[in-house]
Amino acid sequence: MSGPSGLVVGASSGIGLGLVQAWLDAGWRVIATVRDDRGEATLKALPRADRLTIERCDVAVQADIAALAARIEGPLDGVILNAGIIGPPDINAVSLDEAEHVHRVNALGPAKLAFALIDKVRDQTGVVAFTSSGMGSISETSAPGYEVYRASKAAQNMFARTLWVGQGRARGITVLSIDPGWVQTAMGGPGATIDVATSASGIVQQIADQAGSGQNRFISWRGAARDW
Repeated sequence: MSGPSGLVVGASSGIGLGLVQAWLDAGWRVIATVRDDRGEATLKALPRADRLTIERCDVAVQADIAALAARIEGPLDGVILNAGIIGPPDINAVSLDEAEHVHRVNALGPAKLAFALIDKVRDQTGVVAFTSSGMGSISETSAPGYEVYRASKAAQNMFARTLWVGQGRARGITVLSIDPGWVQTAMGGPGATIDVATSASGIVQQIADQAGSGQNRFISWRGAARDW
């Protein structure tokens, strides 16, 4: 089956599900990860699912990361690390275990998987993209709240940078941290400003536009630069 090949990690709902659909609509062959049967059934119901391969992976589990990295065959034209959770809004009400779990899901797990997969990303034109957040911008933070989530996304941005500084830059691989916007998902809520399809199509367009640049950037789903 022809066409570019991409991996979406955290694809059972919300933005991740939208990203899978956007790539399928664009003619990509897509590998998508879920954690359970419900997520797998959701993916199988998508249009053009004949171009879709479903894998199981929980990015908070080391054995899952190692097993997925071993199963994936390259070269991959695109990898999107999308798994994420919001966590409690007040750091004073968060236990250390809860905070550690947010960081495992949002930063440590995706970074471990990205570093494990970088050898399978196509040289020169391959792209690794992390679903980041404007809330991960240190310089743009002007109000308290969701401190653990903010810190996890800032840490994720740093992992993206070090991935690029290492193998990424040397091999011409582009590494992006993309703010998806305020999206109408279970996390974003019904009052969010854009729907999933709009965000997802913007993200995949930015991946296409940035492919071959060999740069590391923190950008919005529309391509505007975000401050670190």
